[in-house]
Amino acid sequence: MKLFHPDFFMSSFMIIFNYNKLITITHNKMQKGKFTVKVQKSNIILQSIEGGNPQLITSSNRHYSKMRQAGEDQRIVNFTATGRVTVCADYGGDYKLAEVKTNAKKFNPSEAITTMAQLDIDPNSLQPIETGTIFDKFMSNEGGFLPGTNIMAAGAPGVGKTTLLLELLEGAQKNGHKVLFISAEMNKMDMARYTKRFPNWSNLPILFLNEFTDQCPKTVVESVINEGWDLVLTDSYTEVNDTVKESCNLTRSKTEKWFLDLMISNNEGRNRTKTFTTFITILQLSKGGTFVGSNKLKHMTSAMMDINWEGGENSGQRYMEFTKNRCGMVGQKLYYRLGETVQLDEERFIKELEYKQILEDEGQSNQFDWDDIFKGDTETSDVEMAKEI
Repeated sequence: MKLFHPDFFMSSFMIIFNYNKLITITHNKMQKGKFTVKVQKSNIILQSIEGGNPQLITSSNRHYSKMRQAGEDQRIVNFTATGRVTVCADYGGDYKLAEVKTNAKKFNPSEAITTMAQLDIDPNSLQPIETGTIFDKFMSNEGGFLPGTNIMAAGAPGVGKTTLLLELLEGAQKNGHKVLFISAEMNKMDMARYTKRFPNWSNLPILFLNEFTDQCPKTVVESVINEGWDLVLTDSYTEVNDTVKESCNLTRSKTEKWFLDLMISNNEGRNRTKTFTTFITILQLSKGGTFVGSNKLKHMTSAMMDINWEGGENSGQRYMEFTKNRCGMVGQKLYYRLGETVQLDEERFIKELEYKQILEDEGQSNQFDWDDIFKGDTETSDVEMAKEI
Protein backbone atom coordinates (compact mmCIF):
# COMPACT_ATOMS: atom_id res chain seq x y z
CA MET A 1 0.00 0.00 0.00
CA LYS A 2 1.47 3.36 -1.01
CA LEU A 3 1.42 5.87 1.83
CA PHE A 4 1.91 9.61 1.82
CA HIS A 5 5.25 11.41 1.79
CA PRO A 6 7.07 11.02 5.19
CA ASP A 7 7.58 14.79 5.54
CA PHE A 8 3.83 15.38 5.34
CA PHE A 9 3.07 14.78 9.00
CA MET A 10 5.74 17.03 10.47
CA SER A 11 5.88 19.95 8.02
CA SER A 12 2.76 19.95 5.89
CA PHE A 13 -0.05 19.15 8.27
CA MET A 14 -0.76 21.06 11.46
CA ILE A 15 -3.64 21.24 13.89
CA ILE A 16 -4.15 24.68 15.39
CA PHE A 17 -6.54 25.48 18.21
CA ASN A 18 -8.03 28.89 17.55
CA TYR A 19 -11.35 30.03 19.01
CA ASN A 20 -12.50 26.43 19.36
CA LYS A 21 -12.23 25.75 15.64
CA LEU A 22 -10.04 23.16 13.99
CA ILE A 23 -7.91 24.51 11.12
CA THR A 24 -6.12 22.10 8.81
CA ILE A 25 -3.13 23.34 6.82
CA THR A 26 -1.95 21.19 3.93
CA HIS A 27 0.76 21.43 1.32
CA ASN A 28 -0.44 21.59 -2.28
CA LYS A 29 2.17 19.05 -3.41
CA MET A 30 0.94 16.37 -1.03
CA GLN A 31 -1.71 13.98 -2.25
CA LYS A 32 -3.04 12.29 0.84
CA GLY A 33 -2.43 11.78 4.57
CA LYS A 34 -3.78 8.78 6.46
CA PHE A 35 -4.49 8.72 10.18
CA THR A 36 -5.89 6.28 12.68
CA VAL A 37 -8.30 7.69 15.26
CA LYS A 38 -8.40 7.07 18.99
CA VAL A 39 -11.54 8.35 20.71
CA GLN A 40 -11.29 9.25 24.38
CA LYS A 41 -13.85 10.70 26.78
CA SER A 42 -13.15 14.34 26.02
CA ASN A 43 -10.87 14.37 23.00
CA ILE A 44 -9.75 12.67 19.82
CA ILE A 45 -6.18 11.67 18.98
CA LEU A 46 -5.00 11.32 15.38
CA GLN A 47 -1.97 9.08 14.83
CA SER A 48 -0.19 9.23 11.50
CA ILE A 49 0.17 5.83 9.88
CA GLU A 50 3.73 6.88 9.01
CA GLY A 51 4.52 7.45 12.68
CA GLY A 52 5.33 10.73 14.36
CA ASN A 53 3.81 12.54 17.29
CA PRO A 54 0.06 12.02 17.80
CA GLN A 55 -2.10 15.09 17.20
CA LEU A 56 -4.67 15.88 19.87
CA ILE A 57 -8.06 17.32 18.93
CA THR A 58 -10.32 18.70 21.64
CA SER A 59 -12.27 21.37 19.80
CA SER A 60 -15.73 21.12 18.30
CA ASN A 61 -15.76 21.58 14.51
CA ARG A 62 -17.41 20.39 11.33
CA HIS A 63 -15.12 17.32 11.09
CA TYR A 64 -15.38 16.32 14.73
CA SER A 65 -18.42 14.03 14.50
CA LYS A 66 -17.06 12.39 11.35
CA MET A 67 -13.74 11.61 13.03
CA ARG A 68 -15.43 10.43 16.21
CA GLN A 69 -17.60 7.99 14.30
CA ALA A 70 -14.56 6.83 12.34
CA GLY A 71 -12.70 6.15 15.56
CA GLU A 72 -15.55 4.17 17.05
CA ASP A 73 -15.79 2.08 13.88
CA GLN A 74 -11.98 1.87 13.52
CA ARG A 75 -12.01 3.51 10.09
CA ILE A 76 -9.18 5.53 8.55
CA VAL A 77 -9.39 9.32 8.29
CA ASN A 78 -7.92 10.82 5.09
CA PHE A 79 -6.80 14.44 4.82
CA THR A 80 -6.29 15.48 1.19
CA ALA A 81 -4.09 18.32 -0.05
CA THR A 82 -7.18 20.44 -0.68
CA GLY A 83 -8.33 20.13 2.92
CA ARG A 84 -11.05 17.58 2.21
CA VAL A 85 -11.65 14.99 4.91
CA THR A 86 -12.96 11.51 4.12
CA VAL A 87 -13.11 8.20 5.93
CA CYS A 88 -12.70 4.66 4.69
CA ALA A 89 -12.55 1.13 6.01
CA ASP A 90 -9.27 -0.16 7.43
CA TYR A 91 -8.52 -2.43 4.47
CA GLY A 92 -4.77 -2.44 5.08
CA GLY A 93 -4.79 -3.19 8.80
CA ASP A 94 -3.43 0.26 9.54
CA TYR A 95 -4.83 0.33 13.07
CA LYS A 96 -2.66 -2.61 14.00
CA LEU A 97 0.31 -0.99 12.23
CA ALA A 98 -0.15 2.30 14.08
CA GLU A 99 -0.46 0.47 17.40
CA VAL A 100 2.87 -1.27 16.83
CA LYS A 101 4.60 1.98 15.85
CA THR A 102 3.45 3.83 18.94
CA ASN A 103 4.55 1.14 21.39
CA ALA A 104 7.60 1.94 23.48
CA LYS A 105 10.87 0.15 22.82
CA LYS A 106 10.94 -3.21 24.57
CA PHE A 107 12.98 -3.06 27.76
CA ASN A 108 16.20 -5.06 27.68
CA PRO A 109 17.33 -5.81 31.27
CA SER A 110 20.87 -6.71 30.17
CA GLU A 111 21.36 -3.15 28.89
CA ALA A 112 20.41 -1.74 32.29
CA ILE A 113 23.22 -3.54 34.14
CA THR A 114 26.74 -2.16 34.25
CA THR A 115 29.90 -2.52 36.32
CA MET A 116 32.17 0.20 37.66
CA ALA A 117 34.96 -1.22 35.48
CA GLN A 118 32.88 -0.39 32.41
CA LEU A 119 32.45 3.25 33.40
CA ASP A 120 34.97 5.60 31.81
CA ILE A 121 35.34 8.23 34.54
CA ASP A 122 38.39 10.48 34.66
CA PRO A 123 40.00 10.01 38.13
CA ASN A 124 40.88 13.73 38.20
CA SER A 125 37.17 14.57 38.10
CA LEU A 126 36.67 12.75 41.42
CA GLN A 127 39.08 14.93 43.40
CA PRO A 128 37.41 16.55 46.44
CA ILE A 129 36.37 20.20 46.32
CA GLU A 130 38.36 21.71 49.17
CA THR A 131 37.52 24.90 51.06
CA GLY A 132 40.88 25.14 52.83
CA THR A 133 39.24 24.95 56.28
CA ILE A 134 38.51 22.36 58.97
CA PHE A 135 35.14 21.93 57.26
CA ASP A 136 36.85 19.67 54.70
CA LYS A 137 37.57 17.08 57.39
CA PHE A 138 34.05 17.54 58.76
CA MET A 139 32.46 17.07 55.32
CA SER A 140 34.04 13.84 54.09
CA ASN A 141 36.66 11.20 54.76
CA GLU A 142 38.50 12.34 51.61
CA GLY A 143 38.51 15.96 52.76
CA GLY A 144 36.03 18.37 51.16
CA PHE A 145 32.86 18.23 49.07
CA LEU A 146 32.83 15.17 46.83
CA PRO A 147 31.98 15.69 43.12
CA GLY A 148 28.51 14.63 42.02
CA THR A 149 26.95 14.74 45.49
CA ASN A 150 24.01 16.66 46.97
CA ILE A 151 24.05 18.33 50.38
CA MET A 152 20.83 19.64 51.89
CA ALA A 153 21.24 22.26 54.62
CA ALA A 154 18.36 23.03 56.96
CA GLY A 155 18.25 25.10 60.10
CA ALA A 156 16.61 27.68 62.29
CA PRO A 157 15.95 31.20 60.95
CA GLY A 158 18.69 33.69 61.80
CA VAL A 159 21.33 31.08 62.57
CA GLY A 160 23.40 32.21 59.58
CA LYS A 161 22.89 29.40 57.05
CA THR A 162 23.45 31.55 53.98
CA THR A 163 26.40 33.40 55.51
CA LEU A 164 28.13 30.20 56.57
CA LEU A 165 27.62 28.43 53.24
CA LEU A 166 28.67 31.46 51.18
CA GLU A 167 31.91 31.54 53.16
CA LEU A 168 32.50 27.86 52.30
CA LEU A 169 31.63 28.58 48.66
CA GLU A 170 34.18 31.40 48.56
CA GLY A 171 36.76 29.07 50.11
CA ALA A 172 36.20 26.55 47.32
CA GLN A 173 36.53 29.32 44.72
CA LYS A 174 39.78 30.47 46.31
CA ASN A 175 41.10 26.92 45.85
CA GLY A 176 40.47 27.08 42.10
CA HIS A 177 37.02 25.54 41.84
CA LYS A 178 34.22 26.88 39.64
CA VAL A 179 31.36 27.89 41.93
CA LEU A 180 27.89 29.43 41.55
CA PHE A 181 25.39 30.98 43.96
CA ILE A 182 21.70 30.88 42.91
CA SER A 183 19.77 33.40 44.97
CA ALA A 184 15.98 33.30 44.89
CA GLU A 185 15.60 35.12 48.21
CA MET A 186 18.09 38.01 48.11
CA ASN A 187 18.27 40.71 45.45
CA LYS A 188 21.31 42.72 44.39
CA MET A 189 20.88 45.33 47.13
CA ASP A 190 20.67 42.63 49.81
CA MET A 191 23.85 41.06 48.49
CA ALA A 192 25.60 44.43 48.32
CA ARG A 193 25.07 44.82 52.06
CA TYR A 194 26.46 41.33 52.60
CA THR A 195 29.62 41.99 50.58
CA LYS A 196 30.21 45.22 52.47
CA ARG A 197 30.56 43.07 55.57
CA PHE A 198 32.29 40.19 53.77
CA PRO A 199 34.33 41.78 50.93
CA ASN A 200 35.95 38.43 50.13
CA TRP A 201 32.64 37.42 48.45
CA SER A 202 32.90 40.18 45.84
CA ASN A 203 33.95 37.86 43.01
CA LEU A 204 31.43 35.07 43.58
CA PRO A 205 29.33 34.35 40.44
CA ILE A 206 25.68 34.93 41.39
CA LEU A 207 22.41 34.22 39.58
CA PHE A 208 19.71 36.53 40.97
CA LEU A 209 16.63 34.61 39.89
CA ASN A 210 14.21 37.43 40.72
CA GLU A 211 15.91 39.64 38.12
CA PHE A 212 14.44 37.57 35.25
CA THR A 213 10.75 38.40 35.56
CA ASP A 214 10.34 38.68 31.78
CA GLN A 215 11.92 35.29 31.07
CA CYS A 216 11.11 31.71 31.98
CA PRO A 217 12.99 31.02 35.25
CA LYS A 218 13.07 27.30 34.46
CA THR A 219 14.98 27.98 31.25
CA VAL A 220 17.25 30.48 33.00
CA VAL A 221 18.26 27.99 35.71
CA GLU A 222 18.74 25.13 33.24
CA SER A 223 20.85 27.24 30.87
CA VAL A 224 23.11 28.63 33.58
CA ILE A 225 23.69 25.28 35.30
CA ASN A 226 24.39 23.67 31.92
CA GLU A 227 27.58 25.77 31.76
CA GLY A 228 29.11 23.23 34.15
CA TRP A 229 30.02 24.10 37.75
CA ASP A 230 31.99 22.28 40.43
CA LEU A 231 29.85 23.57 43.30
CA VAL A 232 26.40 25.22 43.23
CA LEU A 233 24.77 26.79 46.29
CA THR A 234 20.99 27.38 46.04
CA ASP A 235 19.09 29.65 48.42
CA SER A 236 16.55 28.30 48.77
CA TYR A 237 14.97 25.12 47.46
CA THR A 238 11.45 26.35 48.25
CA GLU A 239 11.88 29.80 46.67
CA VAL A 240 13.41 28.45 43.44
CA ASN A 241 10.63 25.87 43.12
CA ASP A 242 7.89 28.41 43.87
CA THR A 243 9.29 30.84 41.30
CA VAL A 244 9.35 28.15 38.59
CA LYS A 245 5.98 26.73 39.64
CA GLU A 246 4.17 30.07 39.37
CA SER A 247 5.85 31.21 36.14
CA CYS A 248 5.49 27.90 34.29
CA ASN A 249 2.07 26.86 35.67
CA LEU A 250 3.41 23.55 36.98
CA THR A 251 2.16 21.52 39.91
CA ARG A 252 4.33 21.35 43.02
CA SER A 253 5.18 17.69 42.41
CA LYS A 254 6.20 18.34 38.79
CA THR A 255 8.31 21.32 39.84
CA GLU A 256 10.06 19.27 42.49
CA LYS A 257 10.68 16.46 39.99
CA TRP A 258 12.18 19.00 37.57
CA PHE A 259 14.56 20.33 40.23
CA LEU A 260 15.67 16.89 41.41
CA ASP A 261 16.12 15.63 37.83
CA LEU A 262 18.23 18.71 37.06
CA MET A 263 20.46 17.99 40.04
CA ILE A 264 20.85 14.31 39.21
CA SER A 265 21.58 15.06 35.55
CA ASN A 266 24.40 17.45 36.47
CA ASN A 267 25.65 15.11 39.21
CA GLU A 268 26.32 12.69 36.37
CA GLY A 269 28.12 15.28 34.25
CA ARG A 270 25.39 15.86 31.68
CA ASN A 271 26.31 19.49 31.03
CA ARG A 272 28.42 21.45 28.55
CA THR A 273 31.74 20.82 30.31
CA LYS A 274 30.87 17.29 31.53
CA THR A 275 31.47 18.40 35.12
CA PHE A 276 30.18 16.24 37.99
CA THR A 277 28.41 19.08 39.77
CA THR A 278 27.91 19.12 43.54
CA PHE A 279 24.85 20.93 44.90
CA ILE A 280 24.40 22.55 48.31
CA THR A 281 20.73 23.40 48.73
CA ILE A 282 19.29 25.42 51.60
CA LEU A 283 15.96 24.10 52.87
CA GLN A 284 13.32 26.03 54.74
CA LEU A 285 11.85 24.58 57.91
CA SER A 286 8.17 24.43 58.78
CA LYS A 287 6.84 25.74 62.11
CA GLY A 288 7.16 22.20 63.42
CA GLY A 289 10.88 22.18 62.66
CA THR A 290 10.75 19.76 59.71
CA PHE A 291 12.13 20.59 56.28
CA VAL A 292 9.77 21.63 53.49
CA GLY A 293 9.90 19.02 50.72
CA SER A 294 9.02 15.43 49.92
CA ASN A 295 10.77 12.36 51.31
CA LYS A 296 12.23 11.76 47.86
CA LEU A 297 14.35 14.84 48.41
CA LYS A 298 15.63 13.42 51.68
CA HIS A 299 16.39 9.99 50.22
CA MET A 300 18.23 11.14 47.09
CA THR A 301 20.56 13.48 48.95
CA SER A 302 24.09 12.46 49.90
CA ALA A 303 24.14 14.41 53.15
CA MET A 304 21.66 16.23 55.40
CA MET A 305 23.21 19.08 57.37
CA ASP A 306 21.54 20.59 60.42
CA ILE A 307 22.62 24.19 61.11
CA ASN A 308 21.26 25.31 64.45
CA TRP A 309 21.56 26.95 67.83
CA GLU A 310 22.79 25.15 70.91
CA GLY A 311 20.87 26.90 73.64
CA GLY A 312 18.46 29.76 73.16
CA GLU A 313 18.09 31.51 69.82
CA ASN A 314 20.52 34.42 69.35
CA SER A 315 22.12 33.60 72.70
CA GLY A 316 23.51 30.09 72.36
CA GLN A 317 26.32 28.73 70.24
CA ARG A 318 25.95 28.06 66.53
CA TYR A 319 26.87 24.67 65.13
CA MET A 320 26.45 22.42 62.11
CA GLU A 321 25.99 18.66 62.26
CA PHE A 322 25.30 15.92 59.74
CA THR A 323 22.27 13.77 60.53
CA LYS A 324 22.97 11.80 57.35
CA ASN A 325 26.27 11.64 55.49
CA ARG A 326 27.28 9.02 52.95
CA CYS A 327 30.65 10.72 52.57
CA GLY A 328 31.86 11.12 56.14
CA MET A 329 31.02 11.45 59.82
CA VAL A 330 27.55 11.73 61.37
CA GLY A 331 26.61 13.17 64.76
CA GLN A 332 29.76 15.28 65.17
CA LYS A 333 29.24 19.02 65.68
CA LEU A 334 31.38 21.76 64.17
CA TYR A 335 30.83 25.06 65.97
CA TYR A 336 31.19 28.43 64.30
CA ARG A 337 30.92 32.13 65.11
CA LEU A 338 29.76 35.07 63.02
CA GLY A 339 31.65 38.32 63.46
CA GLU A 340 33.71 40.33 61.05
CA THR A 341 34.41 36.94 59.47
CA VAL A 342 33.00 33.43 59.72
CA GLN A 343 35.10 31.56 62.28
CA LEU A 344 35.03 27.78 62.46
CA ASP A 345 36.02 26.42 65.87
CA GLU A 346 38.76 24.11 64.63
CA GLU A 347 40.39 23.65 68.03
CA ARG A 348 37.21 22.40 69.67
CA PHE A 349 36.39 20.14 66.73
CA ILE A 350 39.82 18.47 66.80
CA LYS A 351 39.78 18.03 70.58
CA GLU A 352 36.33 16.45 70.52
CA LEU A 353 37.51 13.93 67.94
CA GLU A 354 40.59 13.16 70.03
CA TYR A 355 38.55 12.69 73.22
CA LYS A 356 36.08 10.43 71.47
CA GLN A 357 38.92 8.31 70.12
CA ILE A 358 40.43 8.01 73.61
CA LEU A 359 37.10 6.92 75.07
CA GLU A 360 36.57 4.39 72.30
CA ASP A 361 40.02 2.96 72.99
CA GLU A 362 39.11 2.77 76.71
CA GLY A 363 35.79 1.12 75.84
CA GLN A 364 33.79 3.90 77.47
CA SER A 365 30.70 5.76 76.33
CA ASN A 366 31.28 9.10 74.64
CA GLN A 367 27.96 10.61 75.70
CA PHE A 368 28.91 13.60 77.83
CA ASP A 369 28.64 17.37 77.98
CA TRP A 370 31.37 18.93 75.87
CA ASP A 371 30.70 22.36 77.36
CA ASP A 372 31.82 21.04 80.75
CA ILE A 373 35.04 19.82 79.19
CA PHE A 374 35.94 23.14 77.65
CA LYS A 375 35.22 24.95 80.91
CA GLY A 376 37.64 22.65 82.71
CA ASP A 377 41.33 22.94 83.50
CA THR A 378 43.13 23.47 80.21
CA GLU A 379 46.38 22.15 81.71
CA THR A 380 44.89 18.72 82.36
CA SER A 381 46.16 16.16 79.85
CA ASP A 382 43.79 14.77 77.26
CA VAL A 383 44.05 11.25 78.67
CA GLU A 384 43.41 12.38 82.26
CA MET A 385 40.44 14.51 81.18
CA ALA A 386 38.92 11.64 79.23
CA LYS A 387 39.33 9.24 82.16
CA GLU A 388 37.79 11.73 84.58
CA ILE A 389 34.72 11.84 82.36
